[in-house]
Amino acid sequence: MIQVIYGEKGTGKTKIIVDAANAYAKDAKGVVVYIDRSNHRLHDLHRSIRLVDASHYGLTSQHDILSFIKGMLAANFDIEQIYMDGITRLLDCNVSELAELYQGLEQISKEHSVNFVITASGAREELPDFIIKHVK
Repeated sequence: MIQVIYGEKGTGKTKIIVDAANAYAKDAKGVVVYIDRSNHRLHDLHRSIRLVDASHYGLTSQHDILSFIKGMLAANFDIEQIYMDGITRLLDCNVSELAELYQGLEQISKEHSVNFVITASGAREELPDFIIKHVK
């Protein structure tokens, strides 16, 4: 399953995703991962959440991110939830350009029973269909 938290820049998406990760981690039976483009959230996240600073791994494409996530899952079968914030800033792209990423995450979610929560910047009417279908 993929859940998208969307809104215009400055509307509090990061606070929402951090709060959601912290709430989920309290009762999680497996590993919770938070992928961001820096480690600035280190003190905001519950100590049990694995913060991954993606800027350290040379992730420059959607394919890189998908391969990175598959590698994490291959090394740790207990990952049950992955939060992803700031992907468009990490890849320096627009949310409408992320079709490959979302399709890959759908496949990973099905194959590995892992859930994703992702932020997306923009008004709902500006989001492409491949993202809208994941907005709850």
